[in-house]
Amino acid sequence: MRAVPFRAFLLCSLALSANISAHASDRKDFAGSWALRLGDRNLFVFYFSSSADCVTGTLERPARMSATNSLYANISANVRRDPITKCRFANSVLHITTQNSGNPKDEDSYAITIQGNQAQFVEDDVPPGVPYIPEPVKLTHVTAGTRVSTNWEPNRAYTLTDSDTSNAEMKAIYGEDQRVRSVQKIDWKVVGKSDAERREQTRKLLADGALHTGKDYEEAAFIFQHGSTAQDYLVAHTLAMVAVSKGDSNAIWISAATLDRYLEIVKQQQIFGTQYSSDPKQKWTQEPYDRTLISDALRNQLGVPSQATQAKQLKAYQNQQ
Repeated sequence: MRAVPFRAFLLCSLALSANISAHASDRKDFAGSWALRLGDRNLFVFYFSSSADCVTGTLERPARMSATNSLYANISANVRRDPITKCRFANSVLHITTQNSGNPKDEDSYAITIQGNQAQFVEDDVPPGVPYIPEPVKLTHVTAGTRVSTNWEPNRAYTLTDSDTSNAEMKAIYGEDQRVRSVQKIDWKVVGKSDAERREQTRKLLADGALHTGKDYEEAAFIFQHGSTAQDYLVAHTLAMVAVSKGDSNAIWISAATLDRYLEIVKQQQIFGTQYSSDPKQKWTQEPYDRTLISDALRNQLGVPSQATQAKQLKAYQNQQ
């Protein structure tokens, strides 16, 4: 039996074989190398050679990995090459079985179809009644000699549209967000209007799928953290979680702060103590604040100051008022 994480990857990431559209008319069309790519990296590479009976070849893949739906993580730099042990071509669909090179009892079966330089594959032995209907996984016809990538970052999750290149427009939006807050005398009415414009610019980048790196998502989280509604803060919190999943550990603080701000606006107690507020009729305060739910040890893991340090910060604000 294959490891549980890989089983979960297949069940959650692959469509049922009944949903495959047939395109290839000859098994010879499958000859060559086909890669499952996560951005610029190759996660799987199938190597096919046409034979008299069907095809021969191997599947090259990381020795270990885990995935949840379209999110791939814990990817090993070690590579294994699993031979194709069974093959059948019927109704324009190539059915193959590969054998784990490190465990002969562990086999995986796939059904693959192609159309030109694109292909898709699904697990060919999904148990009856499995209630997953996700998008098929696409393969790209690649040049001979293409290999599985080994430069995976250990604390990062990857998606099919991944990239290591940050978005320059997002960087500029964030830079302006910070600039208007760094002047000596801030006109909050003017800033509030420009904040709304920056949120709309960021929203468009998100809709276009233009953000890729953890830094992109961290910067976007700050843009929505400077919003004014509960929905803005929920979006900010979601963006912060994505940033952390992409390996930007610095974004863990904004993840905590966005949750506190959301709780604050829906009239609930903040739990980390990141939010300080005041108005002309009221001294600086952190209230309402549940100081018992989260320990200082846990705050430390999130880059949030201890309650003792927060108390000193609050007093400093009050002394300036």
